Amino acid sequence: MALTDVFYKVLNGINKRLKAMPDGTYAEVFAGYDLQDDMLKVKSVQKKFRDSFIGASLDATKWETPTIGSGGSVAVAGGVLTLGSGIVANAVTSVISLDTYTIPFRVQCGMTLSQRIANTEFYLEAVSVNPDTGVPDGLHSIAWMFDGTSATQGKYLVQNGGLAPLASAASTITTTAGTGFYELEPFADEAWFHSSVLDATGARAQSYRRHQQIPDPNAVYKIRMRWKNGTTAPASNTNAVIQFISIQDYAELTAEITAGRGQAVAGQALGVQVCGGSVTVSGSVTASGTVTASNVAGPVAHDGARGATAPLIAAAHARSSAYPTVANGDVADLVTTLQGVQVVRPWQIPELEWAYAAAAGGVVNTTDVVLAVAAGAGLRLYLTSMSLSNASAVATEVVVKDGATVIWRGHLPANAPMSEIMFSNPLKSTANTALNFACLTAGAAVYVNAQGFIAA
Repeated sequence: MALTDVFYKVLNGINKRLKAMPDGTYAEVFAGYDLQDDMLKVKSVQKKFRDSFIGASLDATKWETPTIGSGGSVAVAGGVLTLGSGIVANAVTSVISLDTYTIPFRVQCGMTLSQRIANTEFYLEAVSVNPDTGVPDGLHSIAWMFDGTSATQGKYLVQNGGLAPLASAASTITTTAGTGFYELEPFADEAWFHSSVLDATGARAQSYRRHQQIPDPNAVYKIRMRWKNGTTAPASNTNAVIQFISIQDYAELTAEITAGRGQAVAGQALGVQVCGGSVTVSGSVTASGTVTASNVAGPVAHDGARGATAPLIAAAHARSSAYPTVANGDVADLVTTLQGVQVVRPWQIPELEWAYAAAAGGVVNTTDVVLAVAAGAGLRLYLTSMSLSNASAVATEVVVKDGATVIWRGHLPANAPMSEIMFSNPLKSTANTALNFACLTAGAAVYVNAQGFIAA
């Protein structure tokens, strides 16, 4: 047999092909291997079709000869296809694709209807055809139908096995009075119908789904646009102005992500489970395991105003005052100064530190001296350091009190020089209670200086 440019052979059960090379020889390559790119290719899109109607007539390489009903019209000009309904009862005007497609595929169409009046129906549809003749067999279909007088309502239809098409109730759609964008997406297990504003940057505006009576996934389909007038003649002609139509016939292998089901609308969201947790598209993420991410950004940058919800940033809470005490076991923010210096025990933010300086002449009686006043509801006073001296010849016992309760006791001999006492484990008051100091013997002259902080 003569060699052709490319032909296949079977060798040891492996499908190979011979490819003609520029030097007249033939190279043997495996099926799926691209010799020029030196790589194996997996294609998810089997057929790609688009018509932007750039000529002066319907492209005969893409469309069959139109069916023009009595009074109807088909015209191409200025980059649009215009289908006129006419005003004759029961008239049908349509155009149908030459190419056939297999499920799953997606049809996208940008169009405007000049008006919406009674007794006319416009269909954007995929209809099953006889695989040998290419003639519609009336068995299976999926369609958008635009009928009635409201520009913001439409119906979606499915058909299987020659049964009467199952039509939805009138459903909200992107207006047909402007530049709307309408899609059909039949899958083996469900059928989707979408509408949105053409060239919009947001997600699809409306999405609807059917499970029952969806078209047979094993049938062959052509794409058709069709006017059908009712048994009562419409009052006037309506034009369907089609800016473009595109069709993608793809493999289900990548359909979930690249073929439309990964969209942001609720019906088309791509469900993701994070470490055994749950995800809502527009809400929060709850993860029950470990999440590792190489690029996570929170909503608040350095020096940004902190919102009511906790920011997703590696940062603490800058404070110049104490925040309300949290409940036992609750999450609490780490605290820094207003310059971002982390506050750790025993030190507090500067605004919550306190100090007491000895009065002139020292303490000469047994009356309580207030080192620090009560800090407020839920807050305690902490004593971290204290210096004591006695300028009198009278020795005395000295005490620190939590209100009226002694929590530390010491002795100062006569003429005792200044000594520093550090409390590595600070003394603390009960909540909202003053710290007091007292001499237990009158006549001494005790100088007391104290420092501490306020915390819960």
